[in-house]
Amino acid sequence: MKKIKYLLFILVITFSSCEENDVPNPDESAISTDFGYQNQFDKFLAREFVEPYNIEVLYKLPDIESNYNYTLVPAEYEKSIKLANLIKYLCLDAYSAVAPAGFLEKTFPKMLVFVGSFGYNSNGTILLGTAEGGLKVSLYGVNDLDETSPEQLNNYYFNTIHHEFGHVLHQNIPFSTDFTQIVGAGYIGDEWSTAWGAGESLQAGFISDYSSNQVSDDFVELISHYILSTESDWATTIEEAGDVGGPLINQKIAIIKAYLTSSWSIDMDELRAEIQNRYANLSSQDLDNIN
Repeated sequence: MKKIKYLLFILVITFSSCEENDVPNPDESAISTDFGYQNQFDKFLAREFVEPYNIEVLYKLPDIESNYNYTLVPAEYEKSIKLANLIKYLCLDAYSAVAPAGFLEKTFPKMLVFVGSFGYNSNGTILLGTAEGGLKVSLYGVNDLDETSPEQLNNYYFNTIHHEFGHVLHQNIPFSTDFTQIVGAGYIGDEWSTAWGAGESLQAGFISDYSSNQVSDDFVELISHYILSTESDWATTIEEAGDVGGPLINQKIAIIKAYLTSSWSIDMDELRAEIQNRYANLSSQDLDNIN
């Protein structure tokens, strides 16, 4: 089953629709090693993604990996290079700095597909990304990439990546049922997209409107938003959540931190600090380098 991530075009709100899927065997490679002709970027991807992490990046939009429900264009070569470097620097290298050896090789989705355009829907939404079975994540709108805007990078690409990666983790090792009990019957399923006014979901204890969809999406949305927020921005978010929402979110975060430590030997605050330090130094990176 496919998991889809949209951007509401008029209000510029990101959300996704996810379903649980069987987790692939982490010991079996999902990548073909028959690369045929390789340009310099292909060699870079083989060296920096396939060899260390067993991750394949597809940027030429092969038909078999395309979404036939949309009219799509391939990702531009130069933009694909930038996004690959960004994913390596801001995500893979950050996890490698704080996680145990072999963590990414066993857990990270094995295929990343770059799509140049967004998928435009008749209801005014934009397709941001899809994920399938913990194996493949497709990122749309690559040709609109703006490496100078951390907000755009997170909204278009990295929230999707961390959200879907979080699903892989809890599908391998379930989190405590104590997390489910914090808001109890507060999850509203498909009504999440119409039920909330501005700021209402946050004040009800959900980090995003989509967090109220189901407990597993609440769990991974919190991971993504927490590690992609600075300490200052997160403190502001908790303050805006108010006397009800703030304590609920803090309770959830405490459980997530304990889960990542006990299940994966990852300190979430250390991970956030590593990621935020990399964002702070992003302007010093040569995102066009494939040598």
